[in-house]
Formats: sequence, C-alpha cells, structure tokens
Amino acid sequence: MNNLRAFRVKKLMTQKDLAKASGVSPVTISFIENGLSEPMDLTKQKLSRALDVEPEKLFPGSGRSSDDR
Repeated sequence: MNNLRAFRVKKLMTQKDLAKASGVSPVTISFIENGLSEPMDLTKQKLSRALDVEPEKLFPGSGRSSDDR
C-alpha cells in the first residue's frame, strides 16, 4: 500500500506531470499507484523529491525486507 496517488492529486499533478518532474515513466507511476509494482529505493527518492514529501510518507512501512538483500 502506498500514498503516491493521494499526494500526487493533492499537488494537482497528473501522472504525466509527475513523470516529467521526477524522471520516472508514467507507466511505472501507474503500476506503483495500482499496486502492480513495488518501486526501487531510487524511484521512491525521485518521486518523493518531485512531490516534496518524505519517502516514508509516500511508502509507509516499506522498510528493508529480506527480499531487498
């Protein structure tokens, strides 16, 4: 579960706007928002910077797991 869509909409941005601001593809943003993909740490950083919000607020509970090793 993530809050990407909520923060994007709050900033009045489309997926295309966020893609342009973050350097992350619109398809990737769509996949993340719909729970079809878990973003890598670098992607989380890019999206959080573009939305001016801490990564932990966008992706709560997404700390390191055994799958990240």
